[in-house]
Amino acid sequence: MNIERYLTAHRQGTPGQIFRLLRQGRVTVDDQVVDSPRTDVTSDQQVRVDGLTVTGRQPQYLLFNKPVGFVLNLEPTSQRSLGSLLNSLDQQRSLKALANLPKEAVGLVLASDDERFLADVARQNWRSTLQIVLAGTTVPDLSANVAFQDVTSQVDTVHQTVTVALTTTDVAAGVSALSNLAHANEPVVRTQFGPVALPVDLAVGTYRGLFANEIDALNGPLDLKTE
Repeated sequence: MNIERYLTAHRQGTPGQIFRLLRQGRVTVDDQVVDSPRTDVTSDQQVRVDGLTVTGRQPQYLLFNKPVGFVLNLEPTSQRSLGSLLNSLDQQRSLKALANLPKEAVGLVLASDDERFLADVARQNWRSTLQIVLAGTTVPDLSANVAFQDVTSQVDTVHQTVTVALTTTDVAAGVSALSNLAHANEPVVRTQFGPVALPVDLAVGTYRGLFANEIDALNGPLDLKTE
């Protein structure tokens, strides 16, 4: 079979991820770089991705709605951590969190055991969208902070609240700035990371797998530089 079908059969990612691996020269067959998806490969040849032998093990890609006060530790035995939320099957994975979020905030956090995916997404330097609900109808001014983009405020005169949202790559600074606003009685929520939004039907303290289109979007445009 050709190398594209081989990598698909051996669960090396979505079609987009496999195309990326080939174009970036990260696939070798018997120590020779292969970049064409039509290259034939046989069962007795040694296929590696990023120098690691292809085993057929399915990577895991997860999206959490992190509760307030929980840390990003993914060890199942760690109290008040993402690891404590995992089911028995996912507890066996060597997962790592992506998209850092302070424990005082809630919302979207990604995790995976696919080191290639984690590195590719980290290189994109995606912005996070953060928001908080304030009591009252006074709109705060965050325009002076150049680290924040797309700062918006939406006044709800019925419930007498203001929802403030911003995007930034400096999540810690964004969480701190929003948390310190007057009349901030609720935690900061990360509602989006890059192209992926927090699902409205994903309850706090639960998680689901990422869809193939979300994985490909998080990887960003194809860049032949892997560094």
